[in-house]
Amino acid sequence: MKIYSKFVNLTNSKNNGVIKRFVVLMILFAVLTAFAPTANLRAVSAQAKSKPAGNSIDKGDFKIGFSPATLKQNPKKIMDKEVADSLLELTKPLNELIALPYDVYLNFDMCGEANAFYNPAVKEITMCYEFLEEFEKAFKQVSKKPAEIDDMTDGTMAVFLFHELGHCLIDVWDLPATGREEDAVDQLAMFVLLDGTPEGEGMILSAATFFAVVSSESNSDELAFWDEHSLDQQRFYDMLCLTYGSNPSENKNLLGKNGLPRERAERCPAEFKRVDHSWRKLLAPYLKS
Repeated sequence: MKIYSKFVNLTNSKNNGVIKRFVVLMILFAVLTAFAPTANLRAVSAQAKSKPAGNSIDKGDFKIGFSPATLKQNPKKIMDKEVADSLLELTKPLNELIALPYDVYLNFDMCGEANAFYNPAVKEITMCYEFLEEFEKAFKQVSKKPAEIDDMTDGTMAVFLFHELGHCLIDVWDLPATGREEDAVDQLAMFVLLDGTPEGEGMILSAATFFAVVSSESNSDELAFWDEHSLDQQRFYDMLCLTYGSNPSENKNLLGKNGLPRERAERCPAEFKRVDHSWRKLLAPYLKS
């Protein structure tokens, strides 16, 4: 898998060998590294010219577990306590930064498929345990080292979490998306994580590698041109482009035959600036001071 080997060294965790069971490792990784990039969100909050007066629009929080609507249908539905306790730490910085008009629930669940989704009907972000298995399977084609496989899995799940957060914010605040919403929320994840830290870049490159592996396993007859998502290979190149564009001088290793074509790379700094500007402007009214 030479195509992906150059990215492996950038996808490693800096958590000093924290060893937890698989799901909790992902969550702690997100807490310890993914939320350093909320510096991007904090910068938007600090720079915004108009603030919600006394956070008057902030009437809800991110909460852990299942919504009242879901529990009404399935009262016995519960989350693993260790996972729930770890996710509680994940919501603290979100609630410090983001105003919500009502409560939104975040949970892990068995879904019957490898997926992650935001359900606007019940205001829930659900991360499926099956997705972790799919990530692990894909990354075993990239590396034989369990620690690297775990780190890439963790980083990719963090990217998908921010992706679903984007769907949530578009719904609850009726934010405009003039293209594919799926592309827009991919860009939100990259806007949040690409703050110049190797941890943030590593997460994006882990997700990019996942899409590269998945796309290599598909034949042309199976490509879902009708789907609302961009094709996996397109998402791979988009992630490489914005990572490179966020810091061209430090990411030249992403260029080349098996990476980002130079024809695309020339436009990537401008693409990143446009994404950065757009999401800063969209989020500014809804971030707390």
